[in-house]
Amino acid sequence: MRVLYIGGTGEISYACLLESLKQGHEVTILNRGINAALLPAEVLLLQGDLRDVDVYGALSSKSFDVVCQFFAFTPDAVERDVEQFKGLCGQYVFVSTASAYKKIKNGLITESTPLDNPYWAYSRNKAKCEQRLIAANDFTTTIVRPSHTYRERIPSTVVSGEHLVWRLLHRKPVIVHDQGESLWTLTHATDFARAFVGLLGEVGAFNETFHITSDHVYSWNMILTCVADALNCPIDICQVPTDKLVEQSPHWEGSLRGDKANSMVFDNSKVKKLLPNWECTTDLNQGIADSLERLLRKGVMEPESALDRQIDQIIELNS
Repeated sequence: MRVLYIGGTGEISYACLLESLKQGHEVTILNRGINAALLPAEVLLLQGDLRDVDVYGALSSKSFDVVCQFFAFTPDAVERDVEQFKGLCGQYVFVSTASAYKKIKNGLITESTPLDNPYWAYSRNKAKCEQRLIAANDFTTTIVRPSHTYRERIPSTVVSGEHLVWRLLHRKPVIVHDQGESLWTLTHATDFARAFVGLLGEVGAFNETFHITSDHVYSWNMILTCVADALNCPIDICQVPTDKLVEQSPHWEGSLRGDKANSMVFDNSKVKKLLPNWECTTDLNQGIADSLERLLRKGVMEPESALDRQIDQIIELNS
């Protein structure tokens, strides 16, 4: 199949691109080319800033069996894709987000769970993108909703994974929201990619929506401890209520109230029914260890001093 990846070098999309090549696809990617050195020789790179209204000019004479859109975050961007690719692709795969789901206190999240996230504009915009695609006529679409999917970035809460690692290496306490016991689903990008690529060209996926996540869930205390154990570092976890964290930094509201402070557990039976041989095989300990190996080889950057001081202050107030 001729497959176009819009994006293609990100945390999730790069793993999907490699899996496409493994399956024998003819792969083209469209992005700014910043990470062009990562691309295998057989990938055709079309370079351009996706915010440029003329960037799709290079595609006007091309057609694809599948277009995979990892880089659209607003309905306007999706509208442009519908206009560009209508009649030029057999299947348009839009990467949405599982953070758009309405948070439920008990039970498993299914694809029919309503999309309702009042706390995070990112999630609401993704939901609006989905609505636009569903309304499009004669445009075959597959919507995929990843949850927290990692490859190189260390899973963390409040601060970035690299900041978390830096604090652990410097024997500094780290923050977890609430009691750290909300359940969280982590999916390795290579596991996600095998299911994602399995949906490409699959008639049973046309005009359908799927989330692709692991069946294994962990508390945030377990996740942070796993990172510390992989570093062979002690860990001192400070539990801070989500409300207090949002008071300190309102920009955390989306990622906490709208996502990580909720237990997110998924029913993957829909994608497994279509792809019965797919399952997640990457052990969390091994996945974290691999991610840390790459980070430590590159070097852990010192975090922004103002943010790190803020974390220290919050911990001091809540110890």
